[in-house]
Amino acid sequence: MARERSPERDKAKLMWLESGGKMKLKDIAAALSVPESRVRKWKAVDRWQDDLNGSVEDSFKGSAPNGANGSVPKSRGAPKGNKNAVGNRGGAPPGNQNAKGNSGGAGGPLRNNKALKTGMYETIFMDALDADEQDLLDQIDTSPIAQAQEQLIMLSLQERRHLKRVKLLEAGLSDEERKVKEELHRRKDSVPYTNPATGVEKMVPLITEGMKVTEITTVVTSKLDKILKQEEALTKTRDKKIRLINQIASMQQEEEKLALARERLELEKYKVYGPDKLDGEDEEEEEDDLGW
Repeated sequence: MARERSPERDKAKLMWLESGGKMKLKDIAAALSVPESRVRKWKAVDRWQDDLNGSVEDSFKGSAPNGANGSVPKSRGAPKGNKNAVGNRGGAPPGNQNAKGNSGGAGGPLRNNKALKTGMYETIFMDALDADEQDLLDQIDTSPIAQAQEQLIMLSLQERRHLKRVKLLEAGLSDEERKVKEELHRRKDSVPYTNPATGVEKMVPLITEGMKVTEITTVVTSKLDKILKQEEALTKTRDKKIRLINQIASMQQEEEKLALARERLELEKYKVYGPDKLDGEDEEEEEDDLGW
């Protein structure tokens, strides 16, 4: 059974609206002998603020109970007299073609690469490959050992590049680097000018522009730090290379074990059936294949 609506609920709202929303909720609670928290809840649930701009009589006139508890219906839509939406028919103006050809969604056209940066997370579609990629696709060996060996070659090349950088740092770079700062300046000069009509020569001002050195800075850099960074990268590359070599060796051992297991299986068949039986089975299979 629904709880009966408190008569103080409508009284509290009426008192607040008659005061123009200036009466404090604690004073209303004290006048009606109810807790202030209950009055605050009534204000939020019955939406007193929405009815503040209308008259008190209009807010209660013709209102029917809403549900079993008999609460006042909530107002919907814009306030009375609001003309913000006058003339707005919704949608784009007539003739607008900004969305023409757009299939919708934030992704844009199908397989759009506008957000592509490094390509690390790019989705590659087979029908979108160019001619060179399609030719390369047929030549790629996808076996695990072949892929691991290709990666080992790349790591070896990367290791060689690290070594070359270390040698260049040791041989060519100095610990001091000179930085020269130049700025564009205007200069006013006086140049001789001969009047062709009178033949009189006089000095006239001439403004010229040119670069001028304004600052020279000598920066001392540590060549040792650069070498240490390259050697650290070299160590990481070699660690990857060692792990990859161990992985290739492990895969090769697994293949050898599998080949040995197959040979043992063939040997067991030979011991059980004998060479004549195995040859006879082969001949019967050949006859079946030929349809004899």
